[in-house]
Amino acid sequence: MTGPDTLRHLARLATEAGSPATAREADALAERLAEGRFYVACVGQFKRGKSTLLNALVGESVLPTGVVPITAAVTVVRHGPEVRARVRFEDRDWEECDPRGLATYVSEEHNPGNEKGVTGVEVFVPHPLLGSGMCFVDTPGLGSVSGASTAATRAFVPHIDAALVVLGADPPITGEEFALIREVAQQLDELVFVFNKADRTSDRERAEAMRFTERVLSEQLRRPIGRIFEVSALERLQGGPPHDWEALSVRLASLAQRSGADLVRAAELRGIEAILTRLQHELLLQDEALVRPVEESRTRLDGLRRLVAEADASLGELGHRLTAVQERLSSTFIDERQEFFRRALPAAQRALVDSADREHRRGRGLRGYLTERAMEIAREWLARWKEEQEPRAEALYQHAVARFVDLVNEFRATLRSAGLENLPPLAPDTRFRARSGFYFTGMLRIAPESVGSAVLDLVRPPRRRRRLIERDAVLYLERLFEVNTARMTNDFRDRVMESRRLLEGEMRTRLRQIVESAERAAERARELQAAGAEAVQAERERLRRLRAELDQLRLRQEEV
Repeated sequence: MTGPDTLRHLARLATEAGSPATAREADALAERLAEGRFYVACVGQFKRGKSTLLNALVGESVLPTGVVPITAAVTVVRHGPEVRARVRFEDRDWEECDPRGLATYVSEEHNPGNEKGVTGVEVFVPHPLLGSGMCFVDTPGLGSVSGASTAATRAFVPHIDAALVVLGADPPITGEEFALIREVAQQLDELVFVFNKADRTSDRERAEAMRFTERVLSEQLRRPIGRIFEVSALERLQGGPPHDWEALSVRLASLAQRSGADLVRAAELRGIEAILTRLQHELLLQDEALVRPVEESRTRLDGLRRLVAEADASLGELGHRLTAVQERLSSTFIDERQEFFRRALPAAQRALVDSADREHRRGRGLRGYLTERAMEIAREWLARWKEEQEPRAEALYQHAVARFVDLVNEFRATLRSAGLENLPPLAPDTRFRARSGFYFTGMLRIAPESVGSAVLDLVRPPRRRRRLIERDAVLYLERLFEVNTARMTNDFRDRVMESRRLLEGEMRTRLRQIVESAERAAERARELQAAGAEAVQAERERLRRLRAELDQLRLRQEEV
């Protein structure tokens, strides 16, 4: 059974289980897989020109632009034979709409606070870039006057496969902007950075802002960020200077060709597992509610709401205590780094000197060789240290969140004592959630091979020249150790912080889902019990059949 077939089966089961929202999610994912679609979200601060950039990329002014903030709706731009649009609401399915009137649904002016209940907007455009399955996602901007806008952007993050990050010079990258970029970078390998509105600043101002942005992104993300493309979307629409437009288009086309299939497959596995798990627990809750008196279910539901509220408050209090634990972990990482530095650097320097003694090149040739050799030795030692530290760092993190696990177990025990057992799983995965962002830097700007050194080497006596070259190479190796071990230590520290944040967020989501599932089960049980014992028995038989079908689907997924 293919992924789309499995999802259509899940959609039918969700409908029969009385969970239309889950059914819609399964149908949407099935359609997406059948068409090979993957989502490239355009993210950035309010007024960065995201909508204008997407309009320029697809060659059509289909998205509303201007100074009016976009409301809580996320808009997907996908391929179609002609330009058209549709909108979906909380209380009804997709409806066709005039593409020229999208502002009616997505602007704060015409739909303040999303009072119309718009849950999605799709625009279809016949553009070759979208023909590969790539879909652009226009997200509400950070810094908007509508708090729901930022929330909608963050809520969509788990669904995206790659990101088009739109930055600018006025102002340069902000703290809130970077927080979202870091959140997206934790789950995505594919990030494309764009410096929009290149026509709005002077060359000097733009170059200064670009240097600042590159430095901040490289240092904070600790991963190669690739080229930042300078463009002006507005000028592109008006036929102005191209800037880096052609290079950006090539980069996006390459992304679609090289990674599109892998991104779609990852979305399939992720989505099916989530829907399967949700439905299984939904059916268990419904069956349990059927055998209890209505009044008992109501009492349990009230107790559950109270317990979840208390657990949520406890998570907040625990967060403050975990901050102190994180600080102690940072000190531990620093101590580990210093011990490695003390132990490894002398051995690495001896290896470098031995390499110099065996090498017969002179002058700049020797400098170049020892520069490369220093980087090789540093990489070897750092890779070894990272391999040693990875399990130790994760063990330290798990020890730090032990109280978090205790809290979850206490909550589970409380639920069991209250007779609430068939609930979604709560046991948290305490492994590192955040991926490593470390990458080795050779710091070539301070490498001993330089024009000035080469000139001086020409006038120095051969023996003195060789001693100085070796000394410079040894100092360079020490600097490589110093900077890269610090970067690796910071990477471990940040992974602890980010993993803890993701763990807290996941638990709060699970607590909310527990209450929502229990509420649905209690309401359904009340209706059936009012209809009589035969209705209850028939429903229990139906639920058993649905659960058996879900079990079969899970077995098939495990075999894939």
